[in-house]
Amino acid sequence: MSLLVIVSGERNITESVDLINRTRMNVFQKIKEIIADRKFQNQIYDDIQNLDEVLLQKRLEIFKEKLTPEFIKIGLNNWNGKYIWSSDFNKEGVKHVVEYNVLKGYGGSFSYGNCFYSMPTISGEKKLIYHKTDKSTKIHLYRMLDGWQESFENNIRFNLDRVSTANEKRFRSTLDDILVRNIPKLESWFVNTQNIEDNIKELKAGLSKSNLEKGQRIISNEYILSFLYKEKKDIESALYWIDKHFEKKLNNEIIKNLLLKKLKI
Repeated sequence: MSLLVIVSGERNITESVDLINRTRMNVFQKIKEIIADRKFQNQIYDDIQNLDEVLLQKRLEIFKEKLTPEFIKIGLNNWNGKYIWSSDFNKEGVKHVVEYNVLKGYGGSFSYGNCFYSMPTISGEKKLIYHKTDKSTKIHLYRMLDGWQESFENNIRFNLDRVSTANEKRFRSTLDDILVRNIPKLESWFVNTQNIEDNIKELKAGLSKSNLEKGQRIISNEYILSFLYKEKKDIESALYWIDKHFEKKLNNEIIKNLLLKKLKI
């Protein structure tokens, strides 16, 4: 038997094994999606059957009772009285933030991340605004709780970290579950993103995952990197990353000129 035949046979076997493995993964993913969809349907059915929606004022009372004390334990000493909890800016101009987000279908979930003292965001077509006060706090480096992120990445409706507002009992129990599961994760993430270099590493690690930019269609990961490098007085890197941001064609010429002026100062 010739070497060519042997090599060809081995290649065919390898390709067949790869095909089988891909098929198994596709079947597994489909089963996972079906199970998740069934969980979501059951969840929504139960909520509708026992519907007595928790409205805003009651939500805020329960947030004050259950969430604020737990967030204070991990350094989020400031609450805006509604949906945002945050720390003070540290010496490197980094503020840790958690935000409650309202979702469709009597529910919500939480995002988290960092706000940067010297980083503007874009307002309208001609203006940059900063977020230096408690009132103006905004998440720049944005993440979602794992259950919500998984739901988003895999395009499935079931979200393990979904808060139910269908009735007070469900609201309280889902908040409890989320706190137990996520407070340690949040605390660890905040500890590991306290300085500018930590945040640069976090952003670069997530560059290949464009879906991590959900909710940030005007400032991208590249945009954030450019301003963080400016903080390090590395203007060359700052301009490199803002050019990468501009490649996404998110800004008009007025905003581009404003950004370039800010980064070159």
